[in-house]
Amino acid sequence: MSILTNHFPETVLVDGAEYLINSDFRTVLRCFEIQGVKEVISPDELVKMVQMFYQSKEFVITEKHIDQMFWFFSCGKGKEKKRFPRKIAGINNNQPFDFEEDAELIYAGFMQQYGIDLQEVNMHWWKFMILLENLGTGTRLQKVMEYRTIDTGNDELSKKEKDFYKAMQRYYSLDRKPEKSEKIRQIEEALLNGGDVSRLLEGD
Repeated sequence: MSILTNHFPETVLVDGAEYLINSDFRTVLRCFEIQGVKEVISPDELVKMVQMFYQSKEFVITEKHIDQMFWFFSCGKGKEKKRFPRKIAGINNNQPFDFEEDAELIYAGFMQQYGIDLQEVNMHWWKFMILLENLGTGTRLQKVMEYRTIDTGNDELSKKEKDFYKAMQRYYSLDRKPEKSEKIRQIEEALLNGGDVSRLLEGD
């Protein structure tokens, strides 16, 4: 399906029947909140997500309804899609962003780049994800994502650069949130504004 020739879906097809869905990005994010970081979702949690996702409540939930819900969550990208060669591109396998942890950065990025106040709009989940994934390098979210995903084992990086990115990955890790030091604040500010960080990195 091409978004250039087809509208974003407002229904999903299950056994030949069309079901209206709640396609707004907030619905999907609330479903993600239910799922959290758990590997296994309980039946009660799945039912709650399905009821939130489908507009109609007058049907017996089947595995196909659940599959179509997760298909929509993935923006129609099947599991067979080839994986991006992250290592070749100098990217590690770290999670680049988290909807809850980075909510303020996402909100600010949409305001900065698109002039969109996410508090004031209803937006299709697929559109939201396309815009999110294409935020420019001038946004702070993209800079944070770069910190998290850059391959610090890349031989093309100098020792000082490796030390810096390792420090940034510790600070912006989604596993824990250590206290931000004043030095890291200064380094981040210098990078975001195109300043020289060499002096700040001395002694690391």
